[in-house]
Amino acid sequence: MELLGTLTIIGYILSTLSIKYVLIEEEYNFYKKISFDVIFFLSLLLFSIYGYSLVSNVYQKFNFITSLEITFLIVNYLFFLFMFTKPIKHLGLVLLPLTAVAILVSMVYHDNTNLGFIDPGLRIHIVVSIASYGFLALGAIQAILLRYQEKKLKDVADSLFLTILPSIEKMEKVMFDLIIFGFILLTLSLLSGAPFVSMDKHPGLLEKILFSVIAWITYSYLIYSRFSKGVRGRKATSFTLTGMSFLLIAYLGTKLFFEIY
Repeated sequence: MELLGTLTIIGYILSTLSIKYVLIEEEYNFYKKISFDVIFFLSLLLFSIYGYSLVSNVYQKFNFITSLEITFLIVNYLFFLFMFTKPIKHLGLVLLPLTAVAILVSMVYHDNTNLGFIDPGLRIHIVVSIASYGFLALGAIQAILLRYQEKKLKDVADSLFLTILPSIEKMEKVMFDLIIFGFILLTLSLLSGAPFVSMDKHPGLLEKILFSVIAWITYSYLIYSRFSKGVRGRKATSFTLTGMSFLLIAYLGTKLFFEIY
């Protein structure tokens, strides 16, 4: 287990260095690009095996650390799939190091306590929920980079990191694409979970629902403002990060304090 975790962390460190090298290169180089794809795929495969090893039964409830790992795993898969069709490789400069840190945390603090089993009817709801968190988490990372890019706009020439980012217009478009995908899945998540609401069986569920609905309202207003008023810039990134904060409280926060599904 420790060896597998260590190898996964090493793989993600190499993936981070590799993607940085690919992004810095001004000229397209097929072999360098393929080298990153292969290294990242192997790292993701190791992460998948490591994540599976954390879960003794795929139908049991997850504690906070396991939930964090599963969420990072889903986010990484979404990043891997969409980086071939969307200009999002730069997100890897933030996502990959964070993943390595999350794996390290799980190695130190992992707890194998079985919290019981998931209601069969909730499994689809949970899968859709984590997928929505994945898209919205990528959107939040994009918002952080976009805010940094706008703040340092006058110093682009002096920053190697800023020069490898796409234009602000492309950054905003990608951010909203990710948010819209995530919002659709978040809506389906709330609808699919509604029939299974039982406050008596799940302490903390009210808080989870409350913060999830607040997040949904935040994202719905952001999307409405985007198409009706053309909102962009700092206001758009603020709403994006606010919505993600509410989701983190709803999902990981309630798991930390109440250990619900």
